[in-house]
Amino acid sequence: MSGLNSQRGVGLVEVLVAVLLLSVAVLGFSALQMRAITATDESLVRTRSLTLVRNLAEVMRAYPEAYVTGSGATFTTVLPTIASAVPTVQAIATSIAIAEADSGDSVTIDGLIISINGANNCLSTGTTTDDDDNEIPNKLCSINQLAARDTLLVKKTALEEDIKLAVVSCPADATQQAIQQQMCIITAWNDTKALIDDTDTKACANSDGVYKIGSHCLISEAY
Repeated sequence: MSGLNSQRGVGLVEVLVAVLLLSVAVLGFSALQMRAITATDESLVRTRSLTLVRNLAEVMRAYPEAYVTGSGATFTTVLPTIASAVPTVQAIATSIAIAEADSGDSVTIDGLIISINGANNCLSTGTTTDDDDNEIPNKLCSINQLAARDTLLVKKTALEEDIKLAVVSCPADATQQAIQQQMCIITAWNDTKALIDDTDTKACANSDGVYKIGSHCLISEAY
């Protein structure tokens, strides 16, 4: 009887070992779950970035002659053969920051203020009759101004998605700015900057185009 009494119930040591094993399993599962959530979020941001890249690349293809020069929010049309010329899309996507998603920010192109939702949004609501009695939409904006509006729309979407956007010359491409020149679109998120720079530790990549360790960004070529 004494032998049976000594084996009755569960000892404290056995309970502690069981709790320890359960805790390790739960912690491991929690860590795995967090990594899965992080990977899912990263994949979602990359998908949104690729959508922005495609949209901006289409704008660049649609307006190959949209060249401007200047800085800030005011630009003036110049010929693409001028060395200092910067394409409208590149200038606006990289330089013009929209403060708020619904702020309706604008940019001045050839003396006309172009906005996304304002009066000068380049959307024609009327028609004109040509010499052949055909009704055609009113031409409200030039190629530069249309390119500016479409680029502002892409910029606004990037802001809503909390993605930084920039258009730069691709590494090792020292050719002069020209129509249909190869350009690189950079999208960056988290604390990564949309830059190709050796000195900035938060830049997306080095000057040779190699991604920096731990960066959260994508570099895509566009023509």
